[in-house]
Parts: sequence; C-alpha cells; structure tokens
Amino acid sequence: MGKIGRFACILTPMLCTLASLVAVVLLLISGTSRKMLPSMYQFRLDVRRINLQSSLDTIPGSLSANVSTGVTQANAQELGMSDFYTSHMWNYCSGNVTNDNSWDIQRCTASKSGYTFDVDAIVAAEAKKEIEFPDSVKKVQKAINIVQKLMAACYVLGAVATGACFIVGWFGLLSRWGSCITTVIADAAFLFILAGSICSTVLSYSLKGAFNKAFDSFGVSCTIGSQWQTTTWTATAFALAASVFWMMSTCCCSGRTSKVMGHREPKGKRAMKAERTPHTYERVASPYMGHNAEESGQSVPMQPYGAHQKPGFEPMRHGRV
Repeated sequence: MGKIGRFACILTPMLCTLASLVAVVLLLISGTSRKMLPSMYQFRLDVRRINLQSSLDTIPGSLSANVSTGVTQANAQELGMSDFYTSHMWNYCSGNVTNDNSWDIQRCTASKSGYTFDVDAIVAAEAKKEIEFPDSVKKVQKAINIVQKLMAACYVLGAVATGACFIVGWFGLLSRWGSCITTVIADAAFLFILAGSICSTVLSYSLKGAFNKAFDSFGVSCTIGSQWQTTTWTATAFALAASVFWMMSTCCCSGRTSKVMGHREPKGKRAMKAERTPHTYERVASPYMGHNAEESGQSVPMQPYGAHQKPGFEPMRHGRV
C-alpha cells in the first residue's frame, strides 16, 4: 500500500509540472519559423491603413506653432511594408492579408537573444518613406526594450527550473526529503513563469493602448495574441498547482524507501518488535532465591490479598478491629 499510495501522491504534481513545461516550451519556440506556431504571437500590428502627414505649415497667430494641414492615407505595400507584423519571443514575423481575409505569414526574421520589438527600427528598415510615430507609441517603446528582455529571461529560467523539477521529482518517490527539495524548485519555477506572464500581459496591453489611442491620427491598430495569453497563463496555473501538490507530498503518504521499494525488514528486527509488544507480561524470578528457586521448590508462595485476609491488629487499641 505504501508503494501505490506514494506513487499516486507524486503522480499529480509530476503531471502538472510536465504540463507547465510543455506550455512554456511552446511559447519559446513559437514564431521561430513560418511553420512553427505562427499564430501564437504576443501582439500583432495592422499597418494596412497607415496615415502619413503630408505637410506641416505654420499659421501665424495660432496657439500651436505647427498645425497639420493634410493627412494622406497610404497603403502599406506602396511604402514597401507588409500588411501586418507579429512579435514573438526571439523575433518578429510579417505577412499580408489575402483576399479571403486570412493572415498569411510570409517571412520570419532570424531568432536572437536580447530581441525587442523595435517598431521604429522595423519600419525604418522596410518603408520607402520616413514615418513619424505618435508620442504615445514612442513612450511605450522605451519600456518595451526593458520589459521584453526581462520577460524572455523569466521564461527561460522558468523552463529550466520546471525541467529540473521534473527530473528531481522522481527522487520524491523515495523519500519526503526528495519532495521537500522538489518543492523549493517548483516554487522558483512558478515565480519565474508568473513574472514572465505578468511582463507579457502588461507589455501587450500597454502597446495596444498606445496604438489605439493614436489610431484616429495614425491608422495603426494593435491586437493582443489570444493564444499566447491562454498558453502563458495556463503554464502559470499548472506551475502553481505543481508547487502546491509538491508541498502536500512532503507530509502525505509514506516516503520511506523500504515501503516504497517493497523491501522487508530483517527477522531480527521483527522479533525485537514482537518482544516489545504490549500485554505480553511474564513472571519475574525471585530476587532472594535465584532464578532456579521455582524449579527447586524453595520459592515463597504468593500470599492472598483481599477478602481472605484476616483483620489487622492495631497496637494502640485494646481490641481487634
């Protein structure tokens, strides 16, 4: 029963750890090529209806020095740009929207560590005309460069910690000390994945808010990747469940190696336990006659106690009680 109970106690956190590891790996490899989960992206920029200011004229006597007098709606392909751009963990992909309104990925850049979605650099490298981004986007871009690097580091550390948790977790089958060590690793994995999920969510919603705020004047919209959000928070939920169940395994079910592995105790130990079993009393030999007194017939018989005893005599009184 010890072997089966311990295995059932360890199985649940092991499955949660494995599910969390698979989800994080999917985030790490998505978008590394055109065929590698291209629909799992952090966010997507739609630049098909980008607006360009045609001229800036100074109006004397006006409150503002420069007032835009014309706005030209340009086609992204006319500017040498793709219709949309998607951001992933290590690179970005681009493509065009087909006639049946499907998003066709056509190119993904090479993966590299320290990647950040620098929209200014991307547009400057592809557009035939210089494009000035709104101030709200420029402010968010500074945060993107920091948060996206931190996010990638958290996901990588979370994946490493989760993999180590899955390997070390097998030792938890043999002892509760193994479960205790695995619990510490599982807690670290959960914190790393949680931090990565928070960074990803804050980054995506901040960029979406910045572009949507300037949508009327700029014409670029931002969409948050639903598959990415679902996967990252699923990984976080499984990591939390694994951490909780690993902690429970430190105090539930037997963790002794002898019970789990099915080893039997030596006969000497079982005999010693039998001697210590309560309610098996034996008569002790007389300390005056020696341990052979009963065999030689010299032992003093035990005196009756209770109702068969004669009344006692008290010397301070003149009669029997």
